[in-house]
Amino acid sequence: MSDAPYSPQTYFHVGYARAASTFLQKTVFPALKGIQYIPRNNFRVRESEKKRFKADKVLMSREAGEYIHDRCDRVRAIFGSKIIISVRRHDALAASTYRLYAKNGHTFRHDKFLDVKNNQGVRKLEDFTYMRLIEHVQKTTGEKPLLLIFEDYISDPTFYMNSLCAFLECDYDEAKLSHRAVHKSYSDKQLRLRRQFSEKFLSPEKNKTELDASNIEHYSNWGNFKDKVRIRVSGVFMRLARFAPDSWLDDEPLLIESHSQAIREYFSDDWKACYDYVEQQSVELSVARTRPLA
Repeated sequence: MSDAPYSPQTYFHVGYARAASTFLQKTVFPALKGIQYIPRNNFRVRESEKKRFKADKVLMSREAGEYIHDRCDRVRAIFGSKIIISVRRHDALAASTYRLYAKNGHTFRHDKFLDVKNNQGVRKLEDFTYMRLIEHVQKTTGEKPLLLIFEDYISDPTFYMNSLCAFLECDYDEAKLSHRAVHKSYSDKQLRLRRQFSEKFLSPEKNKTELDASNIEHYSNWGNFKDKVRIRVSGVFMRLARFAPDSWLDDEPLLIESHSQAIREYFSDDWKACYDYVEQQSVELSVARTRPLA
């Protein structure tokens, strides 16, 4: 009988916030067969989580924001995991993330979230450069991460799932998959009212200055507590905002279409590089698309 310590092969999905990570965690990962998936509920990237490992292969998942590079490094240091990264088109990710900020009471405008001209936004351009993260993971781990593009799941779910399963060396239960959104988005009306209300107490300029000064140390127990309180208050406000008359709205749109287009154009090379990476990845995994790539 071997005395070798139990050491499973672990995989870690590190998703960009608002890049369909919750969809993966609640719909895709539970449908996998032949691998232990540890749900994100009450899960933290720390040594003590290893006591939950029960199988030869273990999959974990946490999304991350601007500290996604740090999350990958910490995962590798603690678990030695192979990394899975999920992304969506840059302008869609930026719009969805901005909507979350607005819902949570922030007042800075869409064009101050990601500034493609001067890189002085709340989030920096390098944070949204997917190939930069992929190259970082490959350099620090010595292995290529699996890249999952959410738009592939929409256009060719079989290819998407086969790629994931080939990387994990497992199977999946197709009956458990669904295209339904896990989180229903709030309407523009609700979000605009939330922003208008918040601006009575927090100017866009002050809001951006505070966010520019925040760092990873903000995510202490006290910082997390304040965030949870703000999120709960926001949830109540958003439900009530559904019944507010349209006459309460000002004329300012939530998103700026020209700015979304500028984000898409700025990151067009990075987006193409992601698809080139996935095409090479599919060759290495012996997985083929079942539908032509649009």
